[in-house]
Amino acid sequence: MRLLFLMRDTLPPFRPDVAVLFGRELPSCGVQSDLLGQGDGGAMAPWAAGRAWVHGRPRPGLVGEMLRPLRDLAMLRRLGPEHALVQVRDKIRTGWLASVICRLRGKPFVYWMSFPMAEGFAVRAEQLRGSAPPLWLLLHRLKARVALWLFYRHVTPHARHIFVQSEAMLEHMVARGVPRQRMSAVPMGVDAAQLAAVRPLDERPARWAGRRIVAYLGALARARDPEFLLHSLRRLREQEPAALLLLIGDAPSEDERRWVRARIAASGLAEHVHLTGWLPQAEALRWLACAELAWSPVPRGPLYDVSSPTKVVEYLALGLPCVANDIPDQQLVLAQSGGGFCVAMEVEAFAHASMRLLSDPAAARKMGSAGQAWVGRHRDYSVLAREVAAVYQRLCPSASPQQEQMK
Repeated sequence: MRLLFLMRDTLPPFRPDVAVLFGRELPSCGVQSDLLGQGDGGAMAPWAAGRAWVHGRPRPGLVGEMLRPLRDLAMLRRLGPEHALVQVRDKIRTGWLASVICRLRGKPFVYWMSFPMAEGFAVRAEQLRGSAPPLWLLLHRLKARVALWLFYRHVTPHARHIFVQSEAMLEHMVARGVPRQRMSAVPMGVDAAQLAAVRPLDERPARWAGRRIVAYLGALARARDPEFLLHSLRRLREQEPAALLLLIGDAPSEDERRWVRARIAASGLAEHVHLTGWLPQAEALRWLACAELAWSPVPRGPLYDVSSPTKVVEYLALGLPCVANDIPDQQLVLAQSGGGFCVAMEVEAFAHASMRLLSDPAAARKMGSAGQAWVGRHRDYSVLAREVAAVYQRLCPSASPQQEQMK
């Protein structure tokens, strides 16, 4: 079975739910994919799961926004008889165009929804209220309304199937009128064997001597409220003065990177915070493996509540106990795995849960082991790949993976 897969993200693919799930695990289930997208300027390595066609680079600004679906339409000429279906990821206008072409060509159209793009446009428009010029605010509101109308009136009704990122996102879509039976939740996963083999740094910074390392892995954008991490560290240090916060990652833009460093300096906690900046994934995981426990605070709201954060699964796959707040997917993972504590995103709650882990290392290790075992059973991409392949088989029984493997 071969898919034609249009990407919103630039190529080469960097997210694990594409690079690992589609690039390695699904081919072992008999499902190959040909990627279509724009490049990030780097060299595109061979795509072992099929072919990859890079069509230029994203063009910024309004002109680029208007041209993007037209460029995608030109890419769709690659659709051939060998493709069992067309799948579009997080592209609303392109999803509509692809759905029309699929109806004309007699092919199933599938939408992969890793983020609620239309709702995201609406949230962005609200954030601009009071700070943007009236015309700019009007344009963003118009963009959000058109996106919501197009997605729920013309994309989802014509999708043979929709993959969403979490059970919470699935319920959100059901509330929007999308039939439950036409959707599947595919949460973020990991390569469990690879993470279980990660070893801590051979040499650690000298100032870590005697410290209790609490880690956070990921983006430090303002929207994620990184100051919460500093406030929680301050409260935790009142009970455990040896606590040190390891921040593995950085903010996405230069102005936010300066802001993060300014907030660390102003907090008075600079000597108790170690910020690595962006690191290659393999190196970042080795730093993370040095910690005793890890944090995953994700602000509540219409966008993050339906997300499936990778960091919690990565923590558990490393055998690290986790303290996370109560967005639905994190709540589900920690309730089912026993790999940590799920609490409200409140400073006192995070500090108290962290202190429970730091004061009882044996219980913390037990939680870490339980979380690691659960990830191997439920969130390893080899497990998720079998579930996704089964959906494709139902959609295209005449080109099922089993039949393709027997040819």
